[in-house]
Formats: sequence, C-alpha cells, structure tokens
Amino acid sequence: MSLQDHIDGITVDSDEEGLLDIDREKAVALAVFLVPGLTLFGIFSVAPIVYSAFGSFFSWETFTLDSFVGLDNWTRSLTDQLIIHWPNMQELRYPMGALTHNLLWVVIHVPASTFLGLGLALLFADLKGRRFLRSMIFVGFTVPPIVIGLVLMFIYDPRAGVFNEVLRVLGQGQWVRNWTQSPQVAIYALIAGGIWVHTGFSMLLYSSALSAIDPSLLESAKVDGAGAWRRFRDIIWPLVRPVTAVVVIMGIIWVMRMFDIVYAAGGAAGGPNHAYSVLGIEVYRAAFRPPIDYGMAMVVALVQLFIVAPLALYIARMN
Repeated sequence: MSLQDHIDGITVDSDEEGLLDIDREKAVALAVFLVPGLTLFGIFSVAPIVYSAFGSFFSWETFTLDSFVGLDNWTRSLTDQLIIHWPNMQELRYPMGALTHNLLWVVIHVPASTFLGLGLALLFADLKGRRFLRSMIFVGFTVPPIVIGLVLMFIYDPRAGVFNEVLRVLGQGQWVRNWTQSPQVAIYALIAGGIWVHTGFSMLLYSSALSAIDPSLLESAKVDGAGAWRRFRDIIWPLVRPVTAVVVIMGIIWVMRMFDIVYAAGGAAGGPNHAYSVLGIEVYRAAFRPPIDYGMAMVVALVQLFIVAPLALYIARMN
C-alpha cells in the first residue's frame, strides 16, 4: 500500500467517526426533547386506552376490577336505550340515544359551520375592517364551552331570553318556550349554538387559505371575463379544498367529544329524559353517577375513540 492510500484511509475513518459523533449528538438531543413528552403521552393517553380496553371485558364493583365477562359489557352498552334507542329512532322522537344524537350533531353542525365559515371568509376577504369582524366572530371559539352552554341557557330562557324576546317583537309569541327543556326541539337549539361557536374556527382556517392565493390568478381570471362563480369554482375552491378536509374532520372530532355545552344546558341527564344526551355525558354518568357502571363507561369511551382516532390519524398524515 502506498503512502497516499494510507493517508486516504485515515481521512475516511476520521470522517466516519465525525459522522458517528454528530449522529450520536442528534440522538441524545432527540431523546432529551422527546422522552418527557412521550412519557406523559404514554401515562395520560396510551395507558388509559389500554386500561379501558382491558377493563371493558370485566365486571366492576364500583371502581374495583371483578370477574371476566367477555363481551357482556359491550352487548349491554350497545343495546342500552340511552346509547341507541331504536323504537324512538323509527318514530323520529326524542330521545333517540346518545350515539344517535352525536351523529345528528355531525350531520347538521359540521356542514353548516363549514359552509358558513367559508362564506364569511369570502365575504370578509376584501372588506374594510375585516380584522375586527373576524375577531368578533372568532371570539365565540375562544370562550370555554361550559360558558357557551350557560350563555345558551340565558338566550333561550322563556322570560329573559333574547331569542324569545325577538319572537315576541316579531309577533310570533306562540313559539315562545324554554327551548333547552323542550325535548323535541332542544337538541336543535344546542346545535345552533354549536354552529355559532365553530363557525369562527372554520372562518379563520378559510381566511388563511384565501390569503395564500396569488391575487394575480384572480385578476387574470377577471380580465378574461370569468364571473365570481367561475373564479370560485375554478380557482378558489381547488386551492382551499385541503383546508375543507381539515375543517370537516376537526368539526367531527369536536362534535364527537361534545360534553360541556350539553352538560351546562341539561345537567348529567342530558336534558329532560335524556332528550339531547351525547356519548360524553353517558361516559360521565356511568362512571361517576350512581349506580356506577364502570364497564359501560369504558365501552362508550372506546366507541368515541374508534370514531375519532382514524380521523385524527388522517389529519396527522396529511401533507
């Protein structure tokens, strides 16, 4: 071996050792930053999920694990009329069961808040004072949901409520009622309040997406004679479509985790005769209200997880 080959070998070895040192430093830095977060995630997220999945196959004496019962908790919970009330569903009469109520929230709340958010974002795009208007609409999303529930109780109050007073002024006094205590309409009154809250979030995301669109594209289309609808269909909508996926999925997740607004308006029963109870209310009631049924609480919580987890995973994997 020549002297030059020997020197080249020493240089290559030195470079490899330097790369190993750098990789080792990166690994240590990643461990320092990730391990605490992953530890907390494991303790407060993964461990409860595993514990619930395990405990859902056992009977419980209050909070004490008892005997193995197989799928008994699952069949008992999913056939409970507080979760799915088949006879009332066929008659379109409330209560229809907590799972049905959650799905009704999804069907009404998510499209309404999505389209309202998009419409307001388009309306405010070129208005003077749009920052103030956006802030006024978004403020509802920043308020704790439990407060929103209390506000809705005041708005729908039969005596002092703003909504009923508007009906009286318009000469529609026959419609005045306590909207949160009327079983056949209460859930729609709460959904309307939820739409008001979540529209601000949708509008904010759409406003950010609209601000990222190159104005020259819209100006060129306008010069070419494209009307407002054509510009929206061919330019704006394709560019904001990914944001729509996020808005819809986040809306579904928010609705499936619904608890505070319903609890504030109707208590642990979810309204009169469980008229607008949701899955979160049933988890709370089964776990902490006598008679305690911890097995059922675990099953209902896992049902929520099975619905929400794939949606959250989809958002996490989006480019």
